[in-house]
Amino acid sequence: MKHSFLLLYLFFGLLMLQSCKEKRHEMVAKPLTKAQQETSGAYFTHDHQGNAVLCWSEKDGIDSLYRLHYAIFDAHADSFAAAVTVPGSAGMSAVAESAGKVAFKSDGTVMAMFGKRFTQEKNPYAGAIYYTISSDGGKNWTDNQFLHGDTAHHYGRGFFALSMLKDGELAAVWLDGRFGKTLKGSALYFARTQKGDGFTGERCLEKGTCECCRTNLLQDGDGNIHIAYRSIMFPSILTGKQVRDMAYIYSKDNGASFSARQTLSEDHWQIEGCPHSGPSLAVTGKTVNGVWFTAGGTPGVYFTKAAIGSDFEKRALLSATARHPQTLALPDGRIAVVFEENEPDQPQKEEKMNHGHAAMSGNHQPAGLSKIVLTLLKDGREEKRITITEGQHIDHHAVLSLVKDEILVAWSREEAGQSKIFYSRLGLPGLF
Repeated sequence: MKHSFLLLYLFFGLLMLQSCKEKRHEMVAKPLTKAQQETSGAYFTHDHQGNAVLCWSEKDGIDSLYRLHYAIFDAHADSFAAAVTVPGSAGMSAVAESAGKVAFKSDGTVMAMFGKRFTQEKNPYAGAIYYTISSDGGKNWTDNQFLHGDTAHHYGRGFFALSMLKDGELAAVWLDGRFGKTLKGSALYFARTQKGDGFTGERCLEKGTCECCRTNLLQDGDGNIHIAYRSIMFPSILTGKQVRDMAYIYSKDNGASFSARQTLSEDHWQIEGCPHSGPSLAVTGKTVNGVWFTAGGTPGVYFTKAAIGSDFEKRALLSATARHPQTLALPDGRIAVVFEENEPDQPQKEEKMNHGHAAMSGNHQPAGLSKIVLTLLKDGREEKRITITEGQHIDHHAVLSLVKDEILVAWSREEAGQSKIFYSRLGLPGLF
């Protein structure tokens, strides 16, 4: 009898342990808009007052053109304020990995950035990146300006990232195909704004990067700039064969110079094409945390970390069925990671396309049903896993933001042949 009670005790103990690690919560998935517009490309940023801001592209029912929209989240009302439309973005490219974005200078100036294709060119991926500025909270906007100094029409640029700098100005990185005739892949470029002006002083940081994966750019509390991207590498151990692994560089002088390239992880993923899944960084104290997807070795989403300027630790697998991770640093030193996971018997679509020249095409969502999952990591170890959606839809490209002591998550959902953006707020006891 005593033996039976012991087995029963162990059984319930294991159940409690598992429930502590992976929790399923009743969460309300709210649609971003109540109308029937098609929306995609969710992206979170913050305004100059620290409020969460969600950006997205929306298809107009009248002219069928996509336009960039953004809205500030009202934590008290648990909803977004009235959306602002960026008029100059009409005809923008609605690509999940290269979504349109807005950023705010410290004085409240709003910068909107988006890509557009050159429709008359032979290269179907030829296009440019534009930005426009509003100094009155989105009521009026300047004419569109090119982000890049080279404005030739026969190749592509895209997969850009934006961040506010310590001096209140903005920085941008993007992939540029201007060297495509002589070098494989795209080039990584950097530029920053000046007081009262737009972007100037563009610099090439690396030639020969993967063409169609998003870049990641952020500044930490000490003013260091961090950049991650998927590069094309030729490890000596593979005798000249190319791999597409994640790279990292940083700047300690506000972008005046950058470190030598480091590899997040030597995955040695040999792929002749672009997987359309970029990296994401979060900085906690003096530690850089990185998450990414690779099929080098066991496919899946991985995590690594390093003290700034040190080598990254050996990678840790977070999920073998996940893609498109995004990460966020939490006030208590932990990080949150969100991604989509394929449901069982719903294999990921193979995406070995070779668009070249910073292509601007396609959302590249999972082929079958997928769910949005958030995991909390402390010191690189998974502490809690939270299922946000239950895998009854095609949910993908999730993003996240901090709203006071809660996490706001938004993602794309494929329904009835259309893409819609949904969001949910995680106000969980003991989350922080």
